Amino acid sequence: MENLIEFKRIHDNDGGNVKLVGLDHHVSSSSHNRALKIIIERVKKQITKRQIRLQKLAIENGWNFERQVDWNTSYLRNFHFFDSRPIEMKSNSLKGHDVENNADWEIADIVFDEGAMLALEVYQTTVQVVRLPSPIPRFIIDKEGLFGKIAEKVKVLSGSNPNINFMDHPNFSDKFHLSGEDEDAIRKFFTNDLIRFLGDNEIHHIESNGEALMIFKYVHIAPTDEVQNMLTFAHNLLSHMDLKTTV
Repeated sequence: MENLIEFKRIHDNDGGNVKLVGLDHHVSSSSHNRALKIIIERVKKQITKRQIRLQKLAIENGWNFERQVDWNTSYLRNFHFFDSRPIEMKSNSLKGHDVENNADWEIADIVFDEGAMLALEVYQTTVQVVRLPSPIPRFIIDKEGLFGKIAEKVKVLSGSNPNINFMDHPNFSDKFHLSGEDEDAIRKFFTNDLIRFLGDNEIHHIESNGEALMIFKYVHIAPTDEVQNMLTFAHNLLSHMDLKTTV
């Protein structure tokens, strides 16, 4: 299984298109956590109550919902958080369009790895990706201490870029860790209005790759009401951003 996933990952990175089919009938003979034994068993289960609620939510709002496993997670690797964390799969994908902000979005459950060899750990979380109508600076913002050792590794990724503080907003700077490559562009982008909005909300991890935002809260699968909260937050966040100025 590990070889198959790695084979697909390599070819996806080189512009190829590899599809893995029939894995819902696969039963791993290994107890190693990278064998995805638990994940495959989850895939084989019938539709869950949460999936029914997500499907109903999609129908009510004219969104698309796909509960099947999608092994193509190449776009998520455009975010620094997943530079050193192999993504195994995504599922329960909910997609829609924010009309007011002219932005396409997707919320999906993903499984990713942390560590290596026998120290490998497998995490599941719900991630939102919002494709922006215009480019913005690249940055990472997260709540201090949220993910423990995972958060520390995020800081290592951006270690060459120091924490960007705002003298006029000490509470924001004390509460969050903000970093990025172009400090001048980030300072210009983070207006007083945007900083106040972020400071008034429960922020966990937001990352910009220049053309899209990746947002997630906890390292667990979000219940339906939390998914709705993620959508509301992302919509309001974009409303406080200047998405007309090119970078």
